[in-house]
Amino acid sequence: MRGGGTGVRAAGAGPGAAAGTSAAGNAAAGAGAPAGAAPGAGSPTATDAGLRTPPAAPGTGGHTIAPAGARTLAAAGSRALVAVLGAGALLLPAALAPVPAGWAVVVALVVIIWCLLVAGAGGTAQGGAVAFVRRRLGFRAARVVTGLYFAGFATGQAAVALTAGRFAARLWGDAFLWSVAVLLAAATWATYRPRPLSTPVRRLRLAAVLAAAGGWWALGGVPDATASWWAVLPLLFGWVGIESAVPAGPAPQRTALAGTLLGVTCAAALYAVLLRPPAPLADLPLAPLAALSVLVLALYCRTNLQATGARWHELTSRPQAEGAAGAATLALGTLTLAHLTGVSAAGLLLLPGTATAAILTVVACAAVHTLMNRPKEKTDDHDRHHRPLEGAARSRR
Repeated sequence: MRGGGTGVRAAGAGPGAAAGTSAAGNAAAGAGAPAGAAPGAGSPTATDAGLRTPPAAPGTGGHTIAPAGARTLAAAGSRALVAVLGAGALLLPAALAPVPAGWAVVVALVVIIWCLLVAGAGGTAQGGAVAFVRRRLGFRAARVVTGLYFAGFATGQAAVALTAGRFAARLWGDAFLWSVAVLLAAATWATYRPRPLSTPVRRLRLAAVLAAAGGWWALGGVPDATASWWAVLPLLFGWVGIESAVPAGPAPQRTALAGTLLGVTCAAALYAVLLRPPAPLADLPLAPLAALSVLVLALYCRTNLQATGARWHELTSRPQAEGAAGAATLALGTLTLAHLTGVSAAGLLLLPGTATAAILTVVACAAVHTLMNRPKEKTDDHDRHHRPLEGAARSRR
């Protein structure tokens, strides 16, 4: 669901699931100092991020920001942004806007609090949300998370395809038929050409989806109605990917955690802006923007169907191509049912939004379980070797 991720990324895979998903395939950034540096004045010193950087210059009072720490902060923030941003930047405004800024802020605060909780329990950046839950709650709970990923990604593609069809209908034809065509094309590509997109193509795709989202924002958006309070749940779909990108909270990861929270804040600010478009601008060309929107959504749909194939393989040990085809079939059934019952893209987003909320809840429960079962630190008030035995006889006077 990179509908964060929504950016929709391959969820549950490590940071950058998440790829939304997804979020999958994000490389960790860092910098190191030359080995064998001599200790003493001008020698490298360890930072909170575990990186070695030159100390503060004399006379600065030690208040300069370590370059490696700044690089770690920026790299973590960038990873969080890439994990979250994706199809959701275009999909959510198209389906929900205009949304009151307060609802976007509420969702962002919930995500930030969730990140702090999970970071305190060890973070999800090293193995993803599924591995985090497996280590703390066992294999059954991990399989529940994997199943939620599969269901959320599959149904989410119905909303992605429907939105792409609406954009295509601005050029020519029927929106539903275009939606089916986009979904079938993405499914065929994901099934028979499963090779992942290269890094330059993924970067170009992200730039294109942000450009398309900005273009529609300048035009005043494309929705027909204002979303109500229930938009909070679909908005969670825009945060898919963050659940597998949270670093550990304790040192030496505090700088990385601060960068992740900075990235979350930037993504929240961007969503708040995109979900409140200004007054429409007149006489702007729509055809190029509509064609770009259809293309990038189809690319994200293909990536997300691949992610569902990976989840299917985790659940059943069967081929990923079979899982991608099954997810496309589920998405096509959901799309057809929505067309027959008159459900909009906003209504369809309730399905992946609910799955995202459930995944975040299970991960939060695993974090709470870890925090509550940590061994308590022993006090040093008394040496245990000198404590009197309980029930020992007292000396008689």
